[in-house]
Amino acid sequence: MVEQVAGGVVLPRSRSGWWKWAVAHRVSLGDLAFVAVVSVLYAFDLTISEHPPWMPWWGPMLVGVPASCLLPLRRRAPWTVLLVLVGVTIGLTSMQLSIGGLNLIIQVALYSVCVRSTPPVMAGAAALAMCYPVADAIAYQMPALVGMLRVTGAIVNLVIVVGLAYAVKIGRRRAEQLERTMALLDDARDQLAADAASIERARIAREFHDIVSHNLSVVALRAGVARAVIDRDPDHARETLQELESSSRGALAEMRDVLNALRDRDASGQETVDWQPAPTLDALDDLVASVRGGHVDWKLTRRGQIRDLSAAVEMTAYRIVQEAMTNVLKHAGAGRARVLLDYGATQLRIEVTNESGVLDDVVQRPAPQQSGHGLIGLRERVALLGGTLTAHPVMNGFRLEAVLPCPENSDLA
Repeated sequence: MVEQVAGGVVLPRSRSGWWKWAVAHRVSLGDLAFVAVVSVLYAFDLTISEHPPWMPWWGPMLVGVPASCLLPLRRRAPWTVLLVLVGVTIGLTSMQLSIGGLNLIIQVALYSVCVRSTPPVMAGAAALAMCYPVADAIAYQMPALVGMLRVTGAIVNLVIVVGLAYAVKIGRRRAEQLERTMALLDDARDQLAADAASIERARIAREFHDIVSHNLSVVALRAGVARAVIDRDPDHARETLQELESSSRGALAEMRDVLNALRDRDASGQETVDWQPAPTLDALDDLVASVRGGHVDWKLTRRGQIRDLSAAVEMTAYRIVQEAMTNVLKHAGAGRARVLLDYGATQLRIEVTNESGVLDDVVQRPAPQQSGHGLIGLRERVALLGGTLTAHPVMNGFRLEAVLPCPENSDLA
């Protein structure tokens, strides 16, 4: 598709290309359309309204329209756009000139500032936007009641704009938190599937060992019998060799089935091998960092003599923390959470606690949390290593603690 360049912007020539370009830039195009409509109405208002004799009717447009054209920049420099619009509006008002729809554009600029700011900054931006209604009431020397009503109406409008911006900001934050939670849940689901496959492989390996040991023992026994009787009883030796051949074929068939089950094959039939290492406690920093930025404030703490532990202990400890974090993200609305790794001389203690945001300082009740299949699987993991795991609600939160044996003299065992 041939494209043409105009003013540094690549513009497609085909109809479908134009449509895709318009969809990709729909927000900026909407701002420009809004500015165009406001400018046309501004010109119409100036032609029918009174103006000072020393100023032509189109004079205010020389300042108001260029200021309005800054609106598409409100996402890159929201404060700059808001300051310029408020300054131009106050200047026109002080000279008792019509401002047209600049007050509406100020509200849009205020929304852009608030949706990217904290509540204190939102209040400051709203106070800045209030300079125009106050200046308007002073410049036109309105009666006290009329001026108060104008200012009150402006306050109501600004409260609506700030409230809308705050609601949109909270919605975006919750959507981002939901995406992170879903990603973490997907990882946990994939890991559970991988763990189930590992368990199945271990079972198949045991079967493979049983097949090999049993059938080789039978082969050795029958070969010895055949060698012992081959001279004095050839018929018996021949029968024994036939049984030996049948047993060997059966063993080979069973081993072939087991080996086929052990092979991982993709859709094309080619063998694939996953060489990714098992997760360790060193990866907890990245795991905690991946869930930061939401409603829960995470903190990772290590105590004691930090050292390398066995692969089974480190993998189990990592899974415990991952499952606990998943439960916190699923059930905790907001608050603080802490992950503690306490390296003892003979054991590793893992503690994950979360405290939900308290809305009532008088009545505080334990936050409900269910014990699902994840905690059941964790208890089985910990039991295989000879450790203990407890999980229960606490005041306004939940607490999970696991103790895994890991003597210092068996760090790398």
